[in-house]
Amino acid sequence: MKTPKILLLLFINLFILSIQTAFASSASIYYSDGSWSGRIIDADTKGPIEGAVVVAVWYRVYSTPTGDSSYFFDAVEALTDKDGKFFISQFKALNLLPIIRRIEGPDFIIYKPEYTAFPGWSYDYFYKYFPNSSLRVGREALAELFKKDVIVELRKLKTRDERLNNIPGGPTDVSIQKLPLFYKLINEERKNLGLEGRVGG
Repeated sequence: MKTPKILLLLFINLFILSIQTAFASSASIYYSDGSWSGRIIDADTKGPIEGAVVVAVWYRVYSTPTGDSSYFFDAVEALTDKDGKFFISQFKALNLLPIIRRIEGPDFIIYKPEYTAFPGWSYDYFYKYFPNSSLRVGREALAELFKKDVIVELRKLKTRDERLNNIPGGPTDVSIQKLPLFYKLINEERKNLGLEGRVGG
């Protein structure tokens, strides 16, 4: 029968295409990027927000004949100081399967209890609170802005429902041991709002 041969040829062609895609995406054995820095300020007062957590998350992306699949790779966090400033050092990693795997990121999460989360559930930061923000760009463009002492405004929330809706979800399969500052703030806010249980493991 010719059908199995046709399917085999199709699979081989798709596999070759996935390899070409991996190389076209500049996948390499050695990954290095950063550093990132900026200030977190109150959108109304323009004053610094101390004690906000800034999280950077990277993913490993596998190229397959049926498309890309992404999984958590690593994350780092930093707290803002009294001037609202944060700094995340250069990130380096080894990618041992560059033909079929690449490292992508970082994605950023910013959180301070009682303030809008960045980017928040369903990107509410942009759609609900800051629709005209200059930070409303793609991942790569945003990462470049974070390399240039970015300024991120957060708005003080007025109602309990707003605070509930702005508690961010953490990266999938990431424990409290990996992001202790991030989950500490989340669990403090949950306690202040009368929610039972802790998140983050």
